[in-house]
Amino acid sequence: MTVLKVLVFQHAPYCPLETFGGCLASDGISPVVVELNKGQTIPDFAGFDALIVLGGPMDVWQTDDNPWLIPEKAAIRAWVSDLKKPMLGVCLGHQLLADALGGEVRPAEKPEAGLHDIVLNNDGAKHPLMRGFEKSKKAIAFHGCEVTRLPAGAVNLASTERCAISAFAVGRNAFGIQYHAEATDTLVEEWTDLVPGHELVKKLHGPDGVAHVRKRVSDAMPELQSNAEQLYSNFMRIAREA
Repeated sequence: MTVLKVLVFQHAPYCPLETFGGCLASDGISPVVVELNKGQTIPDFAGFDALIVLGGPMDVWQTDDNPWLIPEKAAIRAWVSDLKKPMLGVCLGHQLLADALGGEVRPAEKPEAGLHDIVLNNDGAKHPLMRGFEKSKKAIAFHGCEVTRLPAGAVNLASTERCAISAFAVGRNAFGIQYHAEATDTLVEEWTDLVPGHELVKKLHGPDGVAHVRKRVSDAMPELQSNAEQLYSNFMRIAREA
């Protein structure tokens, strides 16, 4: 099996590769992780085969507080549109992909924080990124903004009851997922300990929402772990074929 060289854009210490990191290690891959929020510089793309853009608490338009978002979006455009290399964007990464290519991201009318059913549409059901999944799968979604308009030529793949664009594809090489396929129950505990996440969960799920969300996620972890591994496998297969 070809060992790919993987580049990762990370935006916060509590939004790491997590499950995907274990999958990469199992494949003998040591990714190059660029912590943009710490001022680390995006390297030259030569030699890299795949890009994973992770989540984070900032919004795509908050460039005054996070000036590194500007070169990051330029890098995503170059990677996807010019080099046409494989990319997977997760949550904020999903939104950055849409924004960088001319789509639109706005505050969500119905934010998500917890376990959700990701429902594939007809395009998603036959897409290589979603190979091996049933019509509906469970995933952790945790966001206050969403993609409201896709870039030109992009295809919506999935939705939830609260989010119309939960996954999309741009061409044959770039993909965004609004949900956290990589997240574990440990991460969800950390997110719900942080004040913004704690307050969002209470707002959406009531005073006992944090305990409720944590239990639902913990109970679903075997399925969530399997789903993460399947999505990772599908993306890496696409990357190798590219």
